[in-house]
Amino acid sequence: MARPARLLVAVTAALACGLCAGRAAAWTDPPRERGSPAAPAHHGAPKPKPKKAHRYEQSPSVKLRKPRKLPWRRDGTSLVAHVRTRWIRIYPRPHAKRSRLVLRRRDWRGTPRTFLVRARRRGWVQVYLPTRPNGRTGWVRRRAVRLYTNRYRLIVRLQRHRLELWSRRHVIARYAVVVGKRATPTPRGVFYVVELLKPPDPDGSYGPYSFGISAHSTVLKRFAGGNGRVGVHGTNQPGLLGASVSHGCIRLGNRPIRRLAHILPLGTPVWIRG
Repeated sequence: MARPARLLVAVTAALACGLCAGRAAAWTDPPRERGSPAAPAHHGAPKPKPKKAHRYEQSPSVKLRKPRKLPWRRDGTSLVAHVRTRWIRIYPRPHAKRSRLVLRRRDWRGTPRTFLVRARRRGWVQVYLPTRPNGRTGWVRRRAVRLYTNRYRLIVRLQRHRLELWSRRHVIARYAVVVGKRATPTPRGVFYVVELLKPPDPDGSYGPYSFGISAHSTVLKRFAGGNGRVGVHGTNQPGLLGASVSHGCIRLGNRPIRRLAHILPLGTPVWIRG
């Protein structure tokens, strides 16, 4: 099975996750893109060229069905859209005259702009957006993106404090996790992986890797200079696994996060449920 692009960024100041308990790193806000909210700043080293998967070719005979609640298909695979134009316009509906959001092909850090696909119509693709409010979707022109297949997904079960790694229709691993406490809960819903970061200290509070996902805290609009984006990352306190003590981020052991960092592509679905 082919894998879409992955991007790894070495971080020197902070992570995409602005909600983690423990040491609060220093943040600064980057220039805002037209129509987009402010995002937390990260200082990163030059990034390796991301690997691309086989392109998904849509057959003219495929019937476009109404979107389902969950973005993956019956065989467990999902579609990921990589922006191919310099700017990507997000429309409220197909054939709308005006766009409601305009984003660059790469974010301010240089990460390729990637979306999880929710549905398709002729000439249009509905995608989940990495912006507030959580679960927000929009439509992009089909010619503005390239579609790829992804066989992986993550399911986080909050009450069980468990993260499940799925490949197609099978659970291939289960891990104990830390989730948000009652005052700062981990948001529920369908999200996706936006970026992969590598902290400077693999033995630090964020572990060796951190995924930034499209979810944002429903309580904290700003945190440590960031915009409250939720992360999935390692930890230097494995004794807390199975507890609800974070500011909304999802922590798991360092060995599992290393495994995920080597196999999960950008755009991987993350379903956070009760």
